[in-house]
Amino acid sequence: MADWGVTVRRFEFFIDREARAGSPVYAVLAQYVSEDLAAGGMFTDVLAGAPERQRIPNLLFASVHRVLFDHPQDPLAAYYPSLGGTRAPDAALPEAFAAFVAAHRAEIDPLLATGETQTNEVRRSAQLFPAFGWVRAATRRPLGLIEIGPSAGLLLHADRYDYRYEFADGTVLPGGAAEADGVPPLHCEMHGSCTPEQLAPFVGKELRVSSRVGLDLNPLSPDDPEARAWLRALVWPEHEERRARLDAALAHAARRPVRLRKGDALRILGDAVEAVADNAVPCVFVSNSLPHWSAQGRADLVALVRELGARRDLVFVVKEGFRVGLGLFSGGPDPAGEAPREAHEVLGAAVYLGGRERLFRLGTAGMHGASLDWEPRPLVAA
Repeated sequence: MADWGVTVRRFEFFIDREARAGSPVYAVLAQYVSEDLAAGGMFTDVLAGAPERQRIPNLLFASVHRVLFDHPQDPLAAYYPSLGGTRAPDAALPEAFAAFVAAHRAEIDPLLATGETQTNEVRRSAQLFPAFGWVRAATRRPLGLIEIGPSAGLLLHADRYDYRYEFADGTVLPGGAAEADGVPPLHCEMHGSCTPEQLAPFVGKELRVSSRVGLDLNPLSPDDPEARAWLRALVWPEHEERRARLDAALAHAARRPVRLRKGDALRILGDAVEAVADNAVPCVFVSNSLPHWSAQGRADLVALVRELGARRDLVFVVKEGFRVGLGLFSGGPDPAGEAPREAHEVLGAAVYLGGRERLFRLGTAGMHGASLDWEPRPLVAA
């Protein structure tokens, strides 16, 4: 008999750290599903057909959202702004949700069993772009961008977008090449003590990129209608601005495709690194993906990155919670303390030049790309 305690805690964590501030609809539904699972209710059967690692809130809600797009007249749609709904979450929402799921298990179950939470939030580029500029400044060479878990590869276009970095005093610093036609400017609020003068050297228009490739178990083509529908479903119902950005970025990516390789990154990363031109530095990066890996998989990735870094100059950029990101390399807690609630993640880099490893904490970053506290400094172990 399955132990649902881990899954219940995932939903509780989701409520506290994500949904409460970001989605009233999902906050109510996550509470309902959590209580249902704890009581051995219907959702134990719904989630039983999915692998254990897939029993997560975002995947359940995205699967239902995707099917709901095909049934826009269902009463549940009244609660979803993404389908034109205007009804605020109330006591009837859980009942409508459960009824919809029960009626459409044949469509929902396969998505739960095989889907991936490939959110591909394009505004995260606003956080990664300064890191790429920092790598360029540190190595003085073109970058061969290699993304682990690229979904449809939108972040591989980071240098092409138009950015607006807004500081607390109202100053707005533009960045990027602004050559991604149709993609609106990506706004990012700057927190902390960073000034425009300190950020400017890393977000200029000129970032030399020699190559781009993404490595994914299931890469999504930006011009595939079903892939686009799935990515739209992964965006929370109330986040219409995010959905509009996604649509624009997918259209741009379809016009300027990059190479996306299907396979396990632990098997094909070495080949991707070796394929980077000799005069360039491989810049491997991962964002909001490693929490879905097993602990052993994350440990194996660190070992592989270190092995590759011993062979040639390499930089690994990571934007994840410290424990499953930069902390995998340092082996200890974040010396700066836990990231504030509005900036859950740490942006960091493991730099390998001449075979020597150096770790850097570049700042803290909000989950969906909305904010950045930019403060590059060497990571000092606690």
